[in-house]
Amino acid sequence: MEQNRENWLVSYPDDGNSVCFEMEDMSFWYQHRNECLVQAMKANDFPKEFHDIGGGNGITALAMQQAGYDVTLVEPYLAGIQNAQKRGIKKTIQSTLEEYAPEVKGTVPAAGFFDVMEHIEDDLAFLEKINSLLVSNGKIMLTVPAFTSLWSDNDVQLGHFRRYTLDDLKKLLSRAGFEVTYQSYFFSLVWFPMWLFRVVPEKFGLKKKNTPEKKKNEHMAGRPATARFLRNLLHWEINAIKNKSRIPFGTSCLIVATKIKNM
Repeated sequence: MEQNRENWLVSYPDDGNSVCFEMEDMSFWYQHRNECLVQAMKANDFPKEFHDIGGGNGITALAMQQAGYDVTLVEPYLAGIQNAQKRGIKKTIQSTLEEYAPEVKGTVPAAGFFDVMEHIEDDLAFLEKINSLLVSNGKIMLTVPAFTSLWSDNDVQLGHFRRYTLDDLKKLLSRAGFEVTYQSYFFSLVWFPMWLFRVVPEKFGLKKKNTPEKKKNEHMAGRPATARFLRNLLHWEINAIKNKSRIPFGTSCLIVATKIKNM
């Protein structure tokens, strides 16, 4: 589904929240991402008050809330808000960023948006709006899909406009009034399987519809032993992020940045 919001075009599947809700708790991908994010927050001294922008069903907000952070989830879709409340998220606001930003302008100590920005056509305008939320020297953390070399029809079906590199993000964030203080790739061991099973088949004209069952299989939801094995293989990334080391490649980018000027 595509929606125009001010001068933005936002692209996200109609069933995105409902499909994800069915598998998030069992997904090795969400579990590993959440562990990395919580460690990044601790290592980079994030304040306890945190806004999760476009937080969907609250799977990440829950991990942060359990780690002791005071999380407010801001999500435009009612299904996401309802699912987050079922999970026990204490603070939820159903709103677009455009509607919410003027209400809290200049008051938010820290914000995050996780695999959100790739769904927004004008990512610079989005970052500038995030900038307007924050107090002076406020912090942000974000994740996005990495490397155009991994682009496939799967990205199209998920409503992505692009994939990024860390250098891309650093330049973009600078234009939006931020200074990057930590950057890394992660999901390093997923890079080759993603290239092999998504990118290579398309070179031979083979495409698979991104069905709920396909998503479930890729996330190893319903296969707890396999999910544990994959998480164990990737556990070293959590320690790297905890120590603020940079992982040289992966299928996702992780960025921490500080607001340095108003936009």
